[in-house]
Amino acid sequence: MKTLLALMAFAMLPLAAPAADGCAGQSHCEATRSFAASVTNFRVSKSGRYRVLTVTVNFRNLTTRPLTLGYVGDSGLAMDEQGNRYVVANPQAVRGIGMISGGNFDPKFTLQPGEAADTRFELVWEPGRSIVGVSYDLDLAIREINAVNADQFRLGVEHALHFAKLAEGAGSAVVRTAGAATQAAGVPAAAPMPVADPCGGAARCYNAGAFVAEVQQLTSTAMTPGARNQSIAINVRFRNVSGRPIILAYKSGSSSGIDNFGNQFYWGRPGSHDTSVKGMGHVSGRSADTQFALAPGQSRNATFNLIRYSAHPPIGSAWGFDVVIDELEILPGQQVRTVRENSVNFRNLTAGGPSGVAAGLGVVTGLDAAGGGANVTSSAAQAQDVATEVIDLFRKLKRH
Repeated sequence: MKTLLALMAFAMLPLAAPAADGCAGQSHCEATRSFAASVTNFRVSKSGRYRVLTVTVNFRNLTTRPLTLGYVGDSGLAMDEQGNRYVVANPQAVRGIGMISGGNFDPKFTLQPGEAADTRFELVWEPGRSIVGVSYDLDLAIREINAVNADQFRLGVEHALHFAKLAEGAGSAVVRTAGAATQAAGVPAAAPMPVADPCGGAARCYNAGAFVAEVQQLTSTAMTPGARNQSIAINVRFRNVSGRPIILAYKSGSSSGIDNFGNQFYWGRPGSHDTSVKGMGHVSGRSADTQFALAPGQSRNATFNLIRYSAHPPIGSAWGFDVVIDELEILPGQQVRTVRENSVNFRNLTAGGPSGVAAGLGVVTGLDAAGGGANVTSSAAQAQDVATEVIDLFRKLKRH
C-alpha cells in the first residue's frame, strides 16, 4: 500500500519543462543542451577523379557562458544511398573550427552566449565505375573544450551529430540570436533575442560578427578557343562592425569555389605557394602578416583569385565561394596569434557588381589608412585598386 501511494504521489508531481528547442523551425539541424548545429549549405562537386562534398555547418551557443568546441579528428563520414563512403581526408579539409586528435586540441573556436559561427568540412570519395548516389547522411563528432583558467583547457563532453538525407543545395537558414542573460549556465536560453544584421539583408554580404565581408565585383575570364584554364577574381570589401580595432588575414590555401555545374575552382595547385590573394596579408604555418588592420567602422578591400585547371564545357555562370579569414592578435614581444578562424561563404555569385547597383558606388564611412577621421567613398577605394592594378601591369610589361 505504501508503495502504491508513493507511485501515485510521484505521478501527480508536475513534469519538468522541456528545454527550449535550439532547432525550432530549421531543417538539417541537431541540438544539444549546449549548442545547435545546422547544415546551411551542402554542395556536391567533382575534382579530377574525386567526388567532393562541401558542407557548411553553423554552430550556435545555447548557453549563457562562452562555449569552446572542437572537431574530433577522423570522425567526419558521409554515406550516400548506394553505400558509398565519403571521408574528411586531412586537416586542411576542416575550416573554421579547431581539431582534436588524441590529447591534443585547438581551442580557438569559442562562441559567446547566443553567438553563431560557420565551419566548413570537405569529404571526398573516388568513385571509379561505381554508381554515384544523390542523397547523403553525414556524421560528425564535436567535443566541448572547457577552460580551467585563462590559458589552460581540458576536454569535456563529446557529441555525435547526424544529419540525414542531405542533397545538392540543401541547407537551412541561419538563426543569429543573443542568449538571455538570466538563464543558468549550461541551460539553453528560453527566449533568445534577434541580433540586428549589419549586412542589412544584402545578398552578397556575410556577417562574421566582428566584421562583414561584401562581394563588390566578380570577374570571370572568357573561355576562348584554345584556352585551357578558367579563372575568376572576386573583390571583397571587409568592414569592421565591432567597437574595437581588429586585424584580419587570409588563411593560406583555404579559398575555393564551385560553379553551378559542380566544377571546383581552387587558389592554385596543391603543394605550391599560395599567392592568390592581393591586398590582404596571409597566415601560413607560423607566419602571420598583420598589415590588414581595421579601426571600428573602417573598410578595406582584398581580391581573391580562383582557377579551374583544364576547364572544358559546361562553363559555369554562377559560383559559390568559400574562404577562411583569421582574426589576429598581437601579443607582447610582437608575437602574433590567431584568436578566431572565420569560415566565410557566399552563394550564387554572378559576374559583375551587386544586383542593380554599380559596384563600388556606395559611400562607406571609416578611417583612412593613417588612422585619421576622413570619410572614404567606395568609388575612391575602387579607383585606387584599379590604379594599383594598372601600375602592376606596367611594371610586368617593363620587365619583359
